[in-house]
Amino acid sequence: MKFGVIGLGHWGTKVAKEYIALKNEGIIDSLILCDIDNNRLKQYANDAILSSNLDEVILKVDGIHICTPNKTHYEIAKKALGSGVNVLVEKPMTMNHDHAYELVEIAIERDLILQVGHIYRFANAIKKIKELYESDYFGNIYYFNLTWSHHMPYIEDVDVLWDLLPHPLDILNFITKKWPLKFIGVGRAFRRSILNEVASLQAIFDNETFANINVSWLNPIRRRILEVVGQKCTAHVECDKQRIKIYKGDSEEPLNIDVNNTIRDQILNFINAMKTGKNNFNSGIIGARTVEMIERAINSIR
Repeated sequence: MKFGVIGLGHWGTKVAKEYIALKNEGIIDSLILCDIDNNRLKQYANDAILSSNLDEVILKVDGIHICTPNKTHYEIAKKALGSGVNVLVEKPMTMNHDHAYELVEIAIERDLILQVGHIYRFANAIKKIKELYESDYFGNIYYFNLTWSHHMPYIEDVDVLWDLLPHPLDILNFITKKWPLKFIGVGRAFRRSILNEVASLQAIFDNETFANINVSWLNPIRRRILEVVGQKCTAHVECDKQRIKIYKGDSEEPLNIDVNNTIRDQILNFINAMKTGKNNFNSGIIGARTVEMIERAINSIR
């Protein structure tokens, strides 16, 4: 199979590294790296075929992994799917739900794989929490807490909710198999006048369970935290480091987790889906529903 990675920015470089390793291991046949910045491309001169022309790449590959800025996802994915190319696009899938569902329909009509980079679905720590949740380990769930924060320089045309909310929403859906029915939100911008840089949301589910979600570009402390607060015990999860602590009363106990390479595992899942046609784990429809939830969350703040 032949693959292309589109976009070699901060995240794209991490993704490219894994595809290069898979090529060197013989798991994929060839790799094209694509970016409009030739300086970014030059560093991979010995690792892959290089291109600054998206149209040429699409003609030569079986699948592409889109790592470009959020606002470009829709057009690139639509072009690739329309040309018969399978797509893994980073989150958020698109910037509105109409575009997201349109991509889903194109993929269905053309019998192609469309996946979205909800990478925490592949983290062993999150899989463990899902397993505990489904086995009633926590007892009655009181609520969830999720905090996603890091310092981000001033960005004129992006809302923090589009950047940081996809993962908390997807983690909640992955664990519970539910989507929020409504949101109650507060958001603020301090370095600009329109789009949110920090937001606090309460997501309400159908069984009256709720989740407190806090996202911030202003807090310099990088956090990727999930807490499951239940009748029997509470779990505190550092999602990016895949560390879990279980609290029962005054006792605290870490759980041993085999920390896995989530980027690699996500790519291997993409490859397997292309081979088998089975695409349930991080499908386009999950990505589209996540986009829809982000829009509802933003509207709850307005």
